Amino acid sequence: MTTNTADLDIFELFKSNKTNEEDGVWFNLNDITGFKVRAYGSKAVMELRDALLKPYQVMMRAGAKIPDDVNEEIGLKVLAGAVIADWKGVKNADKEPVAYSADEAFAILKALPKLATTVLQWSTDTQSYQETAVEDGAKNS
Repeated sequence: MTTNTADLDIFELFKSNKTNEEDGVWFNLNDITGFKVRAYGSKAVMELRDALLKPYQVMMRAGAKIPDDVNEEIGLKVLAGAVIADWKGVKNADKEPVAYSADEAFAILKALPKLATTVLQWSTDTQSYQETAVEDGAKNS
C-alpha cells in the first residue's frame, strides 16, 4: 500500500515541543496513577547517562563491552533518575504509597521490567511531546 506523499507532512509527524521534552509529560495509567516522563534525548537524561557511563569510558574506548548486568543497571538508573521526572499514585511492593525518588523508582523498575520497557517506550514516542498530546495529557493529570 502506498501513501500519497503530497498529504504527508513530516514536520507535523515529528515536530515536538522542546520544553515538554525537557520537563516531561504525564502518562496516566488510570485516574490515580501516572508518570511524568521526559524524552529519552532530553538534557537531564543525557547528562545522567554520561555520568553513569564515565567510569567505563576507558574500557569502551579499548573496544571492551560493558557487562550485561552493569549495562542493565545503568539503563534502569537512567530511567529511574532522569526519564521519570515525577509520579503520582505509585505504591511499592508492600502496597504503600511512595513519593517519587530515583531510588524508589529504581527499585520498582527493577522489580517490574515490563514497566521499565513501557517507560522507555513513552520516552521515545515523538508524538508524546507534541503540543496537542501534551495538552491532552494535562487534561488527564
